Amino acid sequence: IDFTGSNGRPDDPNSLHYLGRDGSVAENQYIQTIQAVGSIVQDYDYDKMFPCLGFGARIPPQMEVSHEFSITFDPANPFCAGVEGILAAYRRCVKAVQLYGPTNFSPVIQHVARFAEAYRSMPSNYFILLIITDGIITDLEETVRSIVRAGDLPMSIIIVGVGEE
Repeated sequence: IDFTGSNGRPDDPNSLHYLGRDGSVAENQYIQTIQAVGSIVQDYDYDKMFPCLGFGARIPPQMEVSHEFSITFDPANPFCAGVEGILAAYRRCVKAVQLYGPTNFSPVIQHVARFAEAYRSMPSNYFILLIITDGIITDLEETVRSIVRAGDLPMSIIIVGVGEE
């Protein structure tokens, strides 16, 4: 999930990460995409436990920029239970991070590729990387190299653009 500054401040109703005010819940485009794609993909996963990553934000506790972090903030347990678990972790994450940048895809592609490589000999394992983003890829050349290197691995990459850019 893209947590770069180009999404706009989450407390601004025009932000792509806007969650609502005073207890109201806004269904922003990230939430809509997670629900739409997640509701289809989850039926292909036997335990419905999904590791979820974010990129492009300053993350707690040191508030250092990260281009590959678990949205649960627990690298040892990045898993979310079903679509509802993903949405709950996403909402907590939006409130905890500082949107920053740049929009680098290669770190998350390489992260998932390492898992796909490790499980290559187990044909029942297949990985789907869903990247939800609003922006122009900053590390385009490295992203292309990462995709090419992952080309023979048991994984697919789906990129969904949100916003109007």
